Amino acid sequence: MNAALPNDVFLDRLATFSVGAASFEIDAPCRDAARKIVLDSFGVVLGALDHRACLRARAFAARFPVEHGARLWGTGERVSAEHAALLNGVPLRAYDFNDFYFGSKGGAHPSDILTGVVAVAESVGAPGRDVVRALCIGYELIVALSEFLDPERAGWDYPVITSLGATAAVGTLLGLGHTEFRHAFSITVNSHYPSNEVESSEPDAHGELTMWKRFNGGDGVRQSVYACYLASCGVEGVVRPFEGKDGFLGKLGVTGEEAEGALQCLAGISRFSGIARGSFKRWPVGSRGQSAILSALRAREALLAAGKQLVSVAKVVVHADPGVYQHLHAIRSDPFEPRTREAADHSLAYIVAAALAGGVIDPRSFEAPMREHPDVRRLLQGRIEIVAAGQSSPSNLLAEVMVEDDDGRQHGGGRSAAPGSAGADMPFDTLVEKFRENLAACPAVDAGSLIAAITQLDACADMREVVDAAMPR
Repeated sequence: MNAALPNDVFLDRLATFSVGAASFEIDAPCRDAARKIVLDSFGVVLGALDHRACLRARAFAARFPVEHGARLWGTGERVSAEHAALLNGVPLRAYDFNDFYFGSKGGAHPSDILTGVVAVAESVGAPGRDVVRALCIGYELIVALSEFLDPERAGWDYPVITSLGATAAVGTLLGLGHTEFRHAFSITVNSHYPSNEVESSEPDAHGELTMWKRFNGGDGVRQSVYACYLASCGVEGVVRPFEGKDGFLGKLGVTGEEAEGALQCLAGISRFSGIARGSFKRWPVGSRGQSAILSALRAREALLAAGKQLVSVAKVVVHADPGVYQHLHAIRSDPFEPRTREAADHSLAYIVAAALAGGVIDPRSFEAPMREHPDVRRLLQGRIEIVAAGQSSPSNLLAEVMVEDDDGRQHGGGRSAAPGSAGADMPFDTLVEKFRENLAACPAVDAGSLIAAITQLDACADMREVVDAAMPR
């Protein structure tokens, strides 16, 4: 006789949502959003394969080769689906260049889940339309939970949310039923509480932010793949992973009102919309730096159009939303003297100086040659002032750059959202432009073939065809 088990309503609602969402319609906006996400993510990965963390990731992959498995994009090593989810996630996060979503309480990089979805799809030979559906389900869950859960409140990092979306997405690909989904979600949260210490400003032995920040998102997705495969084999998770005495909701400090709000939100979802609500990054810095770059580039254009050169800049004032000011200036130990790549791309002063000096921002903008460029050094040595705006914009992501020349004339770049962020659209053509810029670092992959394969994603009979196009020629 089976004993009656105490219920975990939150767990049950996640499983119910995941099973029910498998029957939602995939409309044209969903398909378009999925293509954008896949294109952007593959480009970001292929543009970062030489990053130090990515080289270490491939060294790890070499220790666990398999004959039939999922592949690492751009290089082709075969590993388990679980390892592919982790290791393709490292270049996806290497330059902080993939998408993001800020909810009312939490935020995340939802495209992290793509590495797990593609790894499992490649392993089972799933068609593109199944990948689109899996992404829609995963994004829907991440977006919904970000409105009610704040991982940072109790010192946890965003993968506690994205791993739940990854479990919903991967479990859908594997055809999990309600009971299996319950166990998959239980195993996911019980084995993966990532500390927010990865977001501290503590430098490592190289003077960089912790390398694990590049692995952290992919590790959450790896846990999801692991959990879904275990659950598909009948492995059972803990009984009350969310609402138990030592459960997930308590560890995150989620209030009863927030938990109930999340439950009601999930119960009320009847169509996909979350996949189109994320934001893209045009430049390889955090979301809080995008508007500042746009404004700096526009201010530079205005300066040059007035017949002035960079040497004529007497002063630069950056008015930043409080969130931008705090994250990219106030908490940085020496924002005017960044000595490493990551110190540079987390310094608002440096980001603006590099944009003004170079007229372009790409991964090379933060390497040593640009950090030591005379024009950049001159701007950082007393000519840039960072000011917190008195009132935040609704997104808390905006900044305005005002350049004053040696004649006292001012040249402004405006205060507006960059393409893809804070509600501004990222046209597909702009994503293609970004994609091609990224693939300049990976010339062995044919950009045209990969763009064509991703453009026809929902008609693709086997996801392996898309991964084939991401392999060296």
